[in-house]
Amino acid sequence: MVNQMAMPVPYRYQLIIRNGNDQYLVDPLEGVQVTRGIDGIPSKMSFKVMTDGILQFEEGNAIQFKLNDDIVFVGNVFEKSRDKSGVISVTAYDQLRYLKNKDCYVYGGITATDLIKMIATDFGLQIGELDNTQYVIPSTPMRVEKNKTLVDIIMYALEQTVINIPKHDLYHLYDDKGKLMLKSLEAMKTDIYIDDDVMENINYKTSIDKDTFNQVKVVRNVPDGDKKKLVTTAILKDDENIKKWGRLQYLMIPDDKVANAVDRAKRIISLKNRKTREIRLKNVIGDIRVRGGTLLYLKKNLGDIVVDNYVMVESVTHTFKHGYHSMDLDLYYQGDPAKYEVAKDEDAKAVEQIKAAEQKKSQHNGGNAVAGVNPNQVDYGFQANEGMVSQYGEVGCVDVAVKTGSYYNKDLKELADRGVTDVDTLESSLKAKGYKVELFNGYANKGDLLVYGNNDHVIIADGAGGGFGNSSSRGHAMRYGDVNYAWGNGEAPTKIIRMT
Repeated sequence: MVNQMAMPVPYRYQLIIRNGNDQYLVDPLEGVQVTRGIDGIPSKMSFKVMTDGILQFEEGNAIQFKLNDDIVFVGNVFEKSRDKSGVISVTAYDQLRYLKNKDCYVYGGITATDLIKMIATDFGLQIGELDNTQYVIPSTPMRVEKNKTLVDIIMYALEQTVINIPKHDLYHLYDDKGKLMLKSLEAMKTDIYIDDDVMENINYKTSIDKDTFNQVKVVRNVPDGDKKKLVTTAILKDDENIKKWGRLQYLMIPDDKVANAVDRAKRIISLKNRKTREIRLKNVIGDIRVRGGTLLYLKKNLGDIVVDNYVMVESVTHTFKHGYHSMDLDLYYQGDPAKYEVAKDEDAKAVEQIKAAEQKKSQHNGGNAVAGVNPNQVDYGFQANEGMVSQYGEVGCVDVAVKTGSYYNKDLKELADRGVTDVDTLESSLKAKGYKVELFNGYANKGDLLVYGNNDHVIIADGAGGGFGNSSSRGHAMRYGDVNYAWGNGEAPTKIIRMT
């Protein structure tokens, strides 16, 4: 049921700033603007206030804005500027602003919902209702996020959820009244109805320049004798749109362990084989329920199409003045996807070739990784985990070693999956699988494990006199130029676990 809002609507505003134990009821000079977007962008509130000798507030202070006793915005002051007349311009953001922090995360075997909970707990963010995204992000290999913003880490997990589950709904992360919310697109549907009678103006733009693709190409590294070669394993395309627009290609180079690459390609071309449409509405009658991700009903002849359906809000700016509330809306209208054909699909065959080559290599090595280590994979493990902060803090040396080692050795990966955290278990487990444990003689190959003291510390050798491991003093994983300074100053390793 779609309803038009009855007019006129009485408006009562309340803007409060809290500075410690002091609380101020603020009367803004030119009204209040609240902007809300999608993709984890924090909501922004801006207003102006006159200095009066009483109002005392600073960056970081809590702020709350209400309309007719309904909370519209909860956040913190982030910026102040003033002019010569004593007018202070204020910018505040909700708690999604803290998702701009950068950090390192290594994770797997959890959903995007679990990831959001973990990050929110780590950074002290308040959690509200979070929908269960269901899709479990693989733990093989572990997902490594190094020096990434928290919002980028979360958005990647949500994107993988949509790509990997056919017909899966989109999810929107936002702050509502001071709590993190994660809701499916369907849950964001409202009964708000918009036509020419409730808006002042419109700007409509179509494009194939931003996020339009009419061909998806899948390329894999396929075994070719003792080497590998790049092979096109699948092509999905729409010849009709290629004739109209030219070829707009999306390239996929999936990981060897990804078996459903063509399914992913189908999802991508289904989403992106169409024009993008920007619909901007000016001065629409306001409704505080509207935020980025909201679905509302639009009835409007746009010229090339007539929209008489639900559309999604990409961004909204609410303007509140005395007795006045309007919205400027950026809308996303997807429309029906164009048809496409699978012009080539040899991906399953390529996956079988890759698996067969791996099996042959394993058999050649006696089924055990003791026979050899790929130095490039060791380097990749170092690069991926540099800066990693172990959940075990200063005693996280084994945690760092097995997770880094999982990039080049299946038995170290097994230990990582088991959650092994002590050197004794690490050593005994590897000895049982046939790895040699010897007194350190000053020589180590890349990927060997170096043990210090009485099984007190462990790092991975880089084959050049240095190594990689957890630093108890610095609190993160790092490279060491000299193995004699990776635990105590001048203390050499006592043992070596030879992985080669």
